[in-house]
Amino acid sequence: MASAVEELEKRLGDLEGENARLREELKRLHAGVRCTGMTLGPSLVPSSATHGSGTVMGLDELILQVNADMTIGYINTPMARLLDIADRRRVLGEPLDKWDQGPLGKGVLRSVVDSALVTGSTVVVERVCPGLDDDKLPATGSRPVCDPVLRFVANEVKGRVELIIQDITLLRWLENTFARYVAPEVIEQMLLRPEESFMQMERRRVTVLFADLRGFTRITQRLAPDTLQKMINEFLTNMVGCIEKFGGMVDKFIGDEVMAVFGAPVAMNDHPLRGLLAALEMIAAHERTLAAWRKADLPAAGVGLGVTSGEVFVGNLGTETRMDYTAIGHSVNLAARLCSAAAAGEILTTGECYQAVAEAMKATSLENLPRFKFSPRGKQAFKNVDEPVTVLAVSVA
Repeated sequence: MASAVEELEKRLGDLEGENARLREELKRLHAGVRCTGMTLGPSLVPSSATHGSGTVMGLDELILQVNADMTIGYINTPMARLLDIADRRRVLGEPLDKWDQGPLGKGVLRSVVDSALVTGSTVVVERVCPGLDDDKLPATGSRPVCDPVLRFVANEVKGRVELIIQDITLLRWLENTFARYVAPEVIEQMLLRPEESFMQMERRRVTVLFADLRGFTRITQRLAPDTLQKMINEFLTNMVGCIEKFGGMVDKFIGDEVMAVFGAPVAMNDHPLRGLLAALEMIAAHERTLAAWRKADLPAAGVGLGVTSGEVFVGNLGTETRMDYTAIGHSVNLAARLCSAAAAGEILTTGECYQAVAEAMKATSLENLPRFKFSPRGKQAFKNVDEPVTVLAVSVA
C-alpha cells in the first residue's frame, strides 16, 4: 500500500512539474513568443486560438476514449489508423500503454490523459511530430512541406477521458507564412476557412499598390546610419498601418518602397476601393510625418503611389528553405511603373481601376466613403507595357 501511495505521489509530482513548464510556455506565448510548433522540437506546448472545447471547426477528428482504469473504451477509425491498429474493435479493454508508443512518441497519450484527470478540466496542447507519416492522417488536400503538427484536446468526464486529436499543420503553416504579411484579423478569417489552399499558385483579380519615397536615395548620402534607419522605419510603419487598416497584404519591402496587395490571400469583392482608400490614407499619414521631419530639421521626402486592379498570379514562390507568398503579372509591373511616375504626394492609377472602383462602391460594406476625384493625365507609355495606358491621378474632391 505504501509503495502504491509513493508511486501516486511521484506521478502527481511529475505532472505538477509538467504543468509548471506548460504555464511558463503560456506566459511566453502571451508575451508574443508564438509557440506555433513549426520550429519547436517534438514536445507538448500550450495551444492558442482554440474554439470552444479547443478543437478547430471543420477539421477531421481522431477520437479515443480512455476508461478510469486506463484501458481503451472507444476508438474511431482515423485514430486507429494513426496508431497502427488494424481492428479497432479488438483493442477495446486493452491497456492504453500498449498502444502509446507508436508514431506519436512513447507516453504522449498517457501524459495528456493524466493531465486532464489531475486538473479536472479541458487540456489543450500541441505537438510537432517529425517522424509521423502524413498518410496516417485524414486527407486534407494539399499539405505544406513541414513536420505535422497535431492538437490534443482531453476532456475528463466522471473519471473517463475523451481525447481528440486534430491535424492543424495547415493552420499553423498559415499563421507562420502570413503573419508578416497581413493583420491578425485577416489571419483569423483564414483560420476559419481551412478548406482553402493558400499554397498553390492561382489566377485572381486583385488590386496592387506601390508606395515609394521620392528622391530618398539621394538624401541618404548625407544622413547618419541611425537617422536613416529611424526615418525609413517610421515611413514603413505608417504605410503598413494604412494597408492593414483596409485589409491589405504587405507583400514586400524594397528599400524605401513598399508593395501591397488587396484581395489576396483572402478574397474581397471591394479590393479596388480598399486599395485607393489605403493610398489616400498613406498620403495623409505621410504628410504628418513630413511635418515632424521638418520640425526635427530632417530632409523632407514626399511619397508617390501607383495603384492598379487586374488579374495576376498569386501564391508561394521560392525554394524549400525560403518561400514567399506574392503576386506576379502585368498589374504588378504596371503599378510599379505608375509609382515611379508619380510626383511627391500623388497617386496614379488607370482607367481600368477607375471602373473597378465604381463597381466596388456598390458592393462594399465600408461606410463614410470620401468623394474621389480622378484627374486625367493622358495616355502614357511604360517600359515592358505593350500599349499606352490611360492614367488618372486620384485625390479627394
